[in-house]
Amino acid sequence: MQLKTAFLSFILLICPCAFCYGQISFLGVNGERGYSAMRAVYVGDLDNDFIVTLSYEFYRQSDAPDVEKTGSTYRYGLTGAYDFSEAWRVYLRGFWQPRAVGNKALTWDTGAVWYPFYRYGILKEPFIDVYVGHTRYETTLNAWGSALADAYRQEEIHAHVQTGTGIGPWNLKGAWHKVIQYNHPPEPGIAFSWADIPFMTAIVQGFLREAAALRVSYATRIITPYATAVRYQYAQTSQPAVAVGAGLQVKWGETSLTGGVEVFEPRREETRKTFFSMSVEVDF
Repeated sequence: MQLKTAFLSFILLICPCAFCYGQISFLGVNGERGYSAMRAVYVGDLDNDFIVTLSYEFYRQSDAPDVEKTGSTYRYGLTGAYDFSEAWRVYLRGFWQPRAVGNKALTWDTGAVWYPFYRYGILKEPFIDVYVGHTRYETTLNAWGSALADAYRQEEIHAHVQTGTGIGPWNLKGAWHKVIQYNHPPEPGIAFSWADIPFMTAIVQGFLREAAALRVSYATRIITPYATAVRYQYAQTSQPAVAVGAGLQVKWGETSLTGGVEVFEPRREETRKTFFSMSVEVDF
């Protein structure tokens, strides 16, 4: 039922741009104790320097009846971008997470991407992507799924920098995400239901303070293996955590299939989480 609802909702999202040039991708994630997630993204090039991106995402933390907060959480996204030139792109985007499992949120980001050149020596297609944004949270549950006496509200201002380049068959990407300010210090025992970790597909829970990530891939004509590593920290803890991932992409014509595995906190057995992902991406 969840997959059917997700598919129908996403079809309704992409219908207005059905005749654009672009890309569509579906990504599924599975983990321990019934964790499941899906991300669907449509990128439409309107052929007039405007680019529209629509996204639909959901995840379920567990399907075990003895685990609290096992319902599905959804998020919808819309991005509008404009190419001023071959070197500059600006964009504005929003994410809406309607109330589910006691949580809701609204995020706005604005940013710009700079492509300084196509090729220089061994470097190919370098870019720098910078955005700043604001998120409003509200939750009525604590981290164990019990109802709070009053709704907990929080706001954050955040910044994100991502850069990358090709070096021969290698492709390197780095990202840094930082919460500049919370409206008030996040309280212990309250963890928001949606946290994105750079270059990781699994959705985790918590108020992030900072994350730094690196992704390396090696492209051949058909097969591209990749590896990722992330160091991140939640706002309520003083100790950072680590996540690692690896996978393989197979390209056939305009279609790419990717399979990977991600391990969060691999050195901490009591909190270690392992996820498996599979995605398909089609250009048209």
